[in-house]
Amino acid sequence: MKKFIYPIVLFSDKTNNSYTILFPDLDIVACGDTVEEAYTLAEDYLKAYLEFANKMEATVPDATKFEDALKLNPQRFVLLADAEVGEDLVLTPQEETYKNFVEKYLVDAEE
Repeated sequence: MKKFIYPIVLFSDKTNNSYTILFPDLDIVACGDTVEEAYTLAEDYLKAYLEFANKMEATVPDATKFEDALKLNPQRFVLLADAEVGEDLVLTPQEETYKNFVEKYLVDAEE
């Protein structure tokens, strides 16, 4: 298992009484009616993103240091979210088809 920790930025929408969480390093967004709901979804999305990236052998961006995230978002709440991902994940048949399509598309695009 490999553990990933990323800073997240919490936004409050007082008009709609909702919360949005953004992973600036990964362009992942999660929303919820409560902070807890948004945070739980954000961690689920992070894990799904990392598992899929691992299966596709994609490069995952490094996490911004927490202190740097604070400096970039001085008026926002900055938190940390984490996910553990196994390194022996196996592609589903649908994921294998998608991976083959992407690899073929990239080869065709380079020619």
